[in-house]
Amino acid sequence: MLKRFFCMSLNTAGVVIGWLGIVGSLLGIILLSTILKFNDDIVKALDLKTSSGDDQMHLAIVIGCSVYLGFILLNLPSSALLVLGTKKERHLMLLPWLINSAVGLAFNIVYHLVVLNVVIYAGKDIRSLVAVLIQIALILALQIYIYMGIYSLFKQIQKTRAQQRPLTTATPGMTVPNQGNTYPSYTKN
Repeated sequence: MLKRFFCMSLNTAGVVIGWLGIVGSLLGIILLSTILKFNDDIVKALDLKTSSGDDQMHLAIVIGCSVYLGFILLNLPSSALLVLGTKKERHLMLLPWLINSAVGLAFNIVYHLVVLNVVIYAGKDIRSLVAVLIQIALILALQIYIYMGIYSLFKQIQKTRAQQRPLTTATPGMTVPNQGNTYPSYTKN
């Protein structure tokens, strides 16, 4: 478990990563919405011709941007919950971010394996292969380090919440009805 994250306390890192996620999600929503709006102009400007015309390019852009927009729309509330959960010290509010990031990390590993496979089988020279390997290693190492930092924050908050929780013990009279730590009730006859 990490004690610090890039020379910051874990609480500060949780708030910073959460706000970066919120800002990045908002910018991504604006960018992808703009791409979807000007889909026709983008295909014409790229001047990419396929065997079946521009319809495949339109479809590829719409599907790709829509899927990525869905991921970004899931990232926005999970980042907001990360900030809120860190400030209020509620470890369960960090779970959506942890789950979302774990799924994103898994997809990113698969994506980078595909890119590495394409570079290897494309017959590129050794320099481009080394450059791709270094880039993949740095990106994945940074993502894993960020995930471990937030997971450490999750465990830290969970531990402090468990220590702050008052102990509730059952007294012997609690199992019998109308007995226990209450004042006796008297009725006038």
